[in-house]
Amino acid sequence: MGLNTTELLTIINKPMPFGKHSGQALLTLPLGYLCWLERQGWPNGSIGTELALIYELKHNGLAEPLYGLLKTR
Repeated sequence: MGLNTTELLTIINKPMPFGKHSGQALLTLPLGYLCWLERQGWPNGSIGTELALIYELKHNGLAEPLYGLLKTR
């Protein structure tokens, strides 16, 4: 089961719901912060899965083309 385009767009534009980066689009979270979250353990629920996806995209150098798909606020 993979993500469709709409789901991916929703995830990359989703605002971070907590912490010092609260309100920031998930795709724009710093890789260092995502690494820290990964070491701490991903949060429960869909936000943990979504953060892990963003981490994998950034860690593997696949996020750059997605920045053009961010909504302007």
